This record gives sequence, C-alpha cells and structure tokens, in this order.
Amino acid sequence: MNESSWTCTGSGRNQICTFTNFCVDKHNGPFVLSSSEPPQVNLINGAEEESMWFQPKHKTSRPRNIQFINETLFVYGLYSPFHFSHFLYNGLMPLFSLMKEHDATPRSWTLRAATFWNEHTPIDFILPGGPDIVLEENDALTGRQVLPSRRAMCFPKAVVGTGNRCSLFYCEGQIRSQHYQEFKDYVLEQPVQPNNTCEASRVIYKETGQYRVGILNRQKSRRITNVPELIERMMALDKVKDGIDYSVVTIDFEKGCDLIHTANVVKDLDILIAPFGNGLGSGLFMKNDATVISIPSRYYTEDWFKYPMTAIGRRLFEFQCDSSHCQEYEEDRAAEILNRYGVVLNATEMTEFVASAYPREVLLNHLPEEKIYTPIGLYHKDVERRIDVDGFLPFLKRVMDNKPPSNMTFPDTCQKENVCCDSDCGGPLSRNIFGENNAWK
Repeated sequence: MNESSWTCTGSGRNQICTFTNFCVDKHNGPFVLSSSEPPQVNLINGAEEESMWFQPKHKTSRPRNIQFINETLFVYGLYSPFHFSHFLYNGLMPLFSLMKEHDATPRSWTLRAATFWNEHTPIDFILPGGPDIVLEENDALTGRQVLPSRRAMCFPKAVVGTGNRCSLFYCEGQIRSQHYQEFKDYVLEQPVQPNNTCEASRVIYKETGQYRVGILNRQKSRRITNVPELIERMMALDKVKDGIDYSVVTIDFEKGCDLIHTANVVKDLDILIAPFGNGLGSGLFMKNDATVISIPSRYYTEDWFKYPMTAIGRRLFEFQCDSSHCQEYEEDRAAEILNRYGVVLNATEMTEFVASAYPREVLLNHLPEEKIYTPIGLYHKDVERRIDVDGFLPFLKRVMDNKPPSNMTFPDTCQKENVCCDSDCGGPLSRNIFGENNAWK
C-alpha cells in the first residue's frame, strides 16, 4: 500500500477532505499511512458549539495484514440519532447529499466516526451503499452496522466530512432541493412490511374529500387535547355549502413508525396537522405540493421546521391561538421540569407559573436571572394545547384557497407573502429560497 495523501476543499467547519489509502482496524481505529499529521475535519452538521472534530491517526509503517476494499468510504457524523428530525435533517440527509455529489455507488461503505448526543439506539440507515462501520460495539445494532476487524480494512479513497451542510440557519453548507426529492424517492422504493404497526395506527374517519388531511397527535408531551372536536368539525364540512371539504385520517407515530413506514403513511397526504415538533419532519415524504400546519402552545413559537420545509418545497404554516381558552395547565409537568433545576414552587407560585407567559418574578425567588428562561421555555414547548377550531377552519380554508397552481415552481410561489410559508418566515426564505447559496440552484 502506498503512502496516503489528501486534498481538502472549504475551510473551518465546512471543510471536506478526500484521502487516498485510508484504513481502519480494531486496534487503531481510522488511520492513514503518512509521516505528516492529517487535517482535522468537523463531522457534525449543527451549531458551532456542537462541532466534533475528527482526525485519523497517522502511522509510518505499513500494516502487515490488509483487507483491501476497492470502494469509496464516506466518513461522517450523526446528530441525536434517536431523534427522528435531527437524525434525518442533521445526519442522514447531509450524508446522502454528499454521497450524491461524490458519485457513491450501491457498494460504497460508510464510517460513523462521531455522534453528537448518542443514546446508542438502532437507526434506520436508509441509504444506498454497503456496510456502515461503527467504532463502538453498542452502536452495532442492525444488520447494516459492522465493527472494524483486527485485520486492517483499507480503502483507495475516503471522503471525510459532509461540509457542515443542512437546511438550518446554523449550517454553512446547503442541501439541494433535488437531493431531498431523490432521497424521498429512494425511501419510498424500499419494501414495506405487511401489517406494520405504523400503517395499522391510521384511522380513516372520512374517506372522500377535496384534500386528504392527516392529523398527528402526541401523547407524552405537546398533546392537542381537543382533536375529537377538530375531526368532527372537519368531517361535517360540505364542498357546496362551505366551499371546501376534507378526507380525514389520524396517524400515530408513537406506535412504532420507522423511517420507511413513516414515509408511507404520509405519502398521500395533502395536509398534515401536528403539534410543533418531531412529526413535522415527515413533511419531506408528503405530496410535493403538500401543506404542513404546526400547532404550537399559546406562549411558544419556533421556526426550526420552516428551514427544511422551504428547502424541500413544502408549504408550512403555524396556527397559534393567543387566547386563554386554548391554554392547558399541567402542574405535574411544570414540577418535573422545575425539579431539574432544583426548584420547588408553592401552590400560589405554581398557579402563576403555568398560567403566565413569562413568570419571571416567580422564578427569581429561586434562580438567578440568567437561568430562568430555559425552564419557562421547556414548559411552554411541551405543555398540552387546544386548537381554536372556530378560528382554525377558516384559517385552513384561506391557506388552501391560496394554494398556488401546479405549474409554478416553489421558489416562484414564495415571491408573495403567505403563500409558501407564513409571515414569520423571513429567515428560512432568505437562506433557502432567495439567498446566494439557496437550495434551489
């Protein structure tokens, strides 16, 4: 085996390096044959403080026992692989995009050399390619993952890093819209397990309608407490009388939905209604002209999912009710969150905490000013919420009446406010639609 060499593009966190003669074995981990020290490469697609820098070892003597694998190796990192949307948008999609750019084949290998926030859970590594090398035994949890052998596994070419690419505001690199479409197509080509629990969780309340609506709820946190009222009211709409009607189904991702089966239960949806959070990430696999509706609680809003959806081409709108009749009060949840910070409130304080937008004075009795925001935000993010159905139904009709014609490109639809995304969408649109490094070039 000849001495290793490398060339790099980009700089800082978005650097990608291509190595020749890159090896890995059980004793050394990843290494190259060189007298020079190889570069460090960030493997995490996330915020700057979440960067994880990887550097292969360098050895000057040739391994005695080599298994030469004549394929390209892609060295990458994952972000919270137990979390559906972080795994998908900060890990799997960046790797898929990189592999597309570097002409990966169905035989290309991968090597996970870093994991930010690892709980050692099985992952749906749905990518074209060969074995996925992992460096920790408790990450080898599916048939796709393999551990390094005692014999050095050496590759003629290794691409290290994904260039800090994602659709979020904190990434320097970008994922092309075309790569999202190609990934969606690839996932939906995979075989579906008959009688799977994800498909079995779907309940069809009304089969026919102008648009098929999927209502996704959560049980452990962020639960919408009046979904039955919403279903009943949506089912009662008449196309002639009300100008719109819906086919209505409910889905439940907590019933055991992996990536493939999640994709298949949402692929025929025109509209997804869900609490703000993980489930909104399934919008990638919906119809290409689909609409995603996020339901936050009264005092919490966040634009995280507007970033990937604008890069993918899904319309996303938030319906937030500012009235007290949409607010739920969960003292047990508040107590559990506050307990993490060593805070125990009396009854009067607790009543004020769960009812207020910013119970600053309550927490100042227990925490310094700089620490009070986090528990307040966690509570408002996870608390149960109600939908103002009287306001929501005309809102949804306006959104669908404003749906652009099929012959318009997604970026063209974004030229007018409140068409591809709601009015609080400046950052996502600037980055992924109108920016110099947008997703649609």
